[in-house]
Order: sequence, then C-alpha cells, then structure tokens
Amino acid sequence: MKKVYAIVFVILTGSLLLQNNAIAQCPGCAVNMACSVSPAKPALCPDTLPDGYAMQPYTQDVSFYLPSQFVDAGSGYNVTLNQLTILSVTGMPYGLSFQTNAVNNIYYPSSNPPATEHGCAKICGTPVMTGNYMVTVFVEAQVTVLGLSQSSNTSFTLPLRILPDSTSNGIFSIDQSIGCAPLSTNFQNQLPSNGNTGYSYAWDFGNGNQSVLETPPIQYYNAPGDYAVSLQATIDTLGYFLSSVSILGATSGCDDSPFSSPDYYFVLIDSLTNTVVYTSAYIDNTDAPVTFAFPEIQLNNTSYILQGWDYDNGLSGGDDHCNSDVYFNGHSTGTTTLTHDGFTASITITHPVIVHTATDTVHVYPPIVVSNIDVTPNDSICNGDSITLSVTPLTGDTYQWYRDTAAIYNATHSDYTTKQAGTYYCEVTNSYGCRAITNTQTTTIMANPPKPTFWITGGHILNTNLAGFQLQWYFNGTPISGANAMTYNFTATGNYSLTASVPFGCSTSSDTVFATYVNGINESEEPLSYRLFPNPNNGSFVIEFDLKAESDVNISVTDLVGKTIYDDDLGLQNGSVHKDVVLKSVSKGLYLVNLQVGNTVVHQRINVY
Repeated sequence: MKKVYAIVFVILTGSLLLQNNAIAQCPGCAVNMACSVSPAKPALCPDTLPDGYAMQPYTQDVSFYLPSQFVDAGSGYNVTLNQLTILSVTGMPYGLSFQTNAVNNIYYPSSNPPATEHGCAKICGTPVMTGNYMVTVFVEAQVTVLGLSQSSNTSFTLPLRILPDSTSNGIFSIDQSIGCAPLSTNFQNQLPSNGNTGYSYAWDFGNGNQSVLETPPIQYYNAPGDYAVSLQATIDTLGYFLSSVSILGATSGCDDSPFSSPDYYFVLIDSLTNTVVYTSAYIDNTDAPVTFAFPEIQLNNTSYILQGWDYDNGLSGGDDHCNSDVYFNGHSTGTTTLTHDGFTASITITHPVIVHTATDTVHVYPPIVVSNIDVTPNDSICNGDSITLSVTPLTGDTYQWYRDTAAIYNATHSDYTTKQAGTYYCEVTNSYGCRAITNTQTTTIMANPPKPTFWITGGHILNTNLAGFQLQWYFNGTPISGANAMTYNFTATGNYSLTASVPFGCSTSSDTVFATYVNGINESEEPLSYRLFPNPNNGSFVIEFDLKAESDVNISVTDLVGKTIYDDDLGLQNGSVHKDVVLKSVSKGLYLVNLQVGNTVVHQRINVY
C-alpha cells in the first residue's frame, strides 16, 4: 500500500520544516478552514513556502487538509486515515522553529470529522545562515485499506531557500554580512557616479585590503571575527563659487569728498572674453572697507578682473572707476587680498565638496571542522553483519547521516551503525549554524554462501552437493583437520555440521546433525543416498531415495534416550521411494530418524519445533 501512504505523507512536508526540539516556540497558528479540494485528497495551503532572508525574522502559517476518507489515486482503494504522527524533522535552517496545533504532533482525522480534518503549523524565528536547505520530514501514517489496518514510516524532502541579508547603511551594502569562515562577499556602492567625473571612493574592508574602485572586487574573510568595513565617498561636482567681495580701500578715483563718501559697487569681468560676468548693487555713501551682499557666482578655471566703482547717479557725470583693476583665477579657493595701484579688495572663493562616510561590520563565525568518516571493521562486510560509521565528535555540534542523499531517521549522533549497502555521508552543524559535509563512504554487503545441507550414506559417509565454495566439516563444534571435501568418512558417533565460505570470509553453516557410526556394513554394497527435508520441521517431513535393487525398507524415529515414537515397515521397495512421515503428538526437540535398507542403516537427527 505504499501509494496510499505517499499521498498522506506529502501533506506535512511543506509545513513542518523544522527541528523536533523546537516545538512550542511558535504558538498560535491560524487554521485556514477553506483549505480543501474536491474530490477529497490531502492538501497543503499554501503549497509553496516563501523564501527567507538571513538575520531577518521569518514567520509563516501553513494549513493542511487531512480528509478522513479519500480514494488513493495510485491504487484506486478507499482509504481511511486514522492517525498521522510527525516523528521528526531534520535539515532545517538554523534559528527557525515550529509548532503545530496538535498535541504531540499527532492527528486523528477520522475521530470526529470534519472538525478533525484540518490542522496548521506556524514557522518562525530568525534564520542565521544563507543556503539552500533540504528539509526532511519523517512521518508515520496509520490507515485502513480493504478492512486491514496498516502503518508505515517514510520521509520526504522539501527545499527551503534562505537568501543573503543584503544590509545597507545608505552608502554601501553588503551582500552577505554574516557567514562562516571562509566567507566571501560582495560590496555594492550606493552612491554611483553613473559615468560622471568628480567621484572618488576610499574603501577599507577590515581584512587588510583597501580599494579606490567604484565597484570593488569580491572580498574574502578566512578567519572568524568581526571586521569593520568603511567607505568614504567624495563627490566633487559642484564647482567653484565667488561668495564674498570686500573693497578694503582705494587711494584715487573713487572719492566723493569733501561732499560725501563713495557709493561703492564692483564689476566682475571674464578677462579672456572681456565679458561682464556680474555687476553688484552699490553701497550708498560708505567709506571703505565695504562688503557686498550677492548670490554666489560660479567661476570657471580662468582669469577674472575685479573692478571697483563709485556710483554717481549721473549728478556728477559718469561713475568713477577706482583707478586700478585686480586679477585672480576662478579656481583659487580661499580668501585672498588683491592689491594694485592703491586699490585693495578681498575675495573669497569656495569649492564645496560632499563627503559621505559610513561603517558597517562583517561577522564571520568559526568554520565547522569535520573529520573523515572512520569505518569499523571495514567498508565491506558479510550479509547480516554491521558496519559502524563515525566522525570525530566536537562539543556543540549536531549530526545528520544520509544514505544515497536521503536523510536517515534518528541517525543524529556522531556514529551510525548499519547493515545496508550504500553511499553514506554526515552533515555536521556547529553552534553558530555553520554546516559542512563529510567525505562520502561507500559500503558493500557481500553475499553469504547458501546454507549447506548434507546426508549420510553407507553408515559413515557425510555427503553434500554444494560445490564452488570453501568447505569445512565440524565434529561436536570443532573443525576437523583436512575435512574440506564434499564428502567426509566419519569414524565416530556425534554431532556433525558443515560450513561453506567464500574467499572474502563470508560463511554459512548447516544445521547440526547427530550421526551414529554404523560398523559391519557389507562393503560390497553400494552406499545409500537419501534426502530428508525439511529440517527443522514441525513433525512432518519427507524421505526420498533411489534403489537399484529390490530391498526391504524400514523407517523408524526414536528420541535421544532410544524410545521409538514412530515405526513403519515399508516392505520390499525398488526404484524411487518417496515417504511422507508425520509424527503425531510429538514434543519439540531433537529426534533420530533411522532408515534401514536391507542390511544398511543410516541415521539423521531432526529438530522438531
């Protein structure tokens, strides 16, 4: 009924993604009673989990529909879902937890439908590490199909993606500001030049590297620790401005005395083109020094002429030129005093530059250190034997073993013992959430030889038809020296057995047979070959043998103290003989079967269970 279970199990693989020990950390999920489908079959709402981001809170409610009765699409059988239990969840992102709305994570859909046919789980927490996680959910379903109650354990995997936390401080962002050593990450400049000149950058990544590039190269952090990262972005695109002009004095040409003081104003001229750039308003009737108020004038990288004038308003003729001009370069920043032929002026040229500075931190956690897998006794064993796989345990680490990429239920220790062939590896997580995968280890299970059987002929010859294996005969549990052939001529009464082996060392032993050495058989008679099966048995077995000449045949069975419990005289027989023997009201234990053909008697011990 595997197909029946598969539908049931899929329900919870998308909702219960987190560690068993995280239960009771995310209470209060809300059941979506509209989560259902027609015709009825298990459903999950929503059926896809949203991505999460490292170091950012994550919360998600998931509802599921567990119909108590539905038709399995694979088999066509009517299914009653009696109970579904979540056994464990492994492989989830470190820092997340969950809680269902069922006690002990057990659901009973058929107990009181429809109220019991819905459930929910809340996923919450703050995932620490980025990565693509394969979450494995182990569940057990108990169902009734065709009137029979059945249960089965299985597991399913579901991917969950945790994206990098791209932190930003307004000036630069870090693609991955938290991770395990060795960590590599990119930095994004939030003040791009867009191809314009006047932008400059000074990066310090805290790992010993600096850069002046607008887009710096990827950075590597090989050791755990906190790394301070800074960026100074300088924007020099605003130009040069004449922001202040003062006339400090003029010895001639601008003197209204003795009647009044000068009415000063200034004229700014581009000396290269003789173009008047600006003419200020005059300051009425004021002796030097005078300072003018005007909007800042943007200057080019060229020479300028500054002239001082006295405004006469046409009453005394034209305005008076202050006898001399002063020159300056438009990109000479700061405050400068200019003097020529008695005319003195002070100017201030500003050059505003925008500087943005920001710092942030890259947190690098200690790396996970995993050892290679140790194998005991070795990577190849005989069928039925065990192999123990182990890694060196470290305090605070957690473990999950995988076989052929599938998580193994309850294999959460530093060692794991198995009897199955496959390719194994272990995922190790430290207390910071850093993960690492061990090397893979392939195990091989070697086949054992078939179980040997043998029979007695001639009263003293043990025979087997098992060929192609290394054979060893045993007497009373001790190997018989040199007894390695398909026959053995024994000379003592006792317990005999046969072991078959392969060169690798795998072996299988026969049942132990009590054989009585019979002396005085006519050596000229051909040894008797017979078959007795099954052995052990429940008191019913078969004896078969072939006769080349007519002979009297008797079959008897005695217990180990010699009491006869069965005796059958078959009379004269010839050719193939088949005899069904049924021991009535016989107790469990060991008995001796005696086959007499003419003067030849052979014995074999049977085990009645």
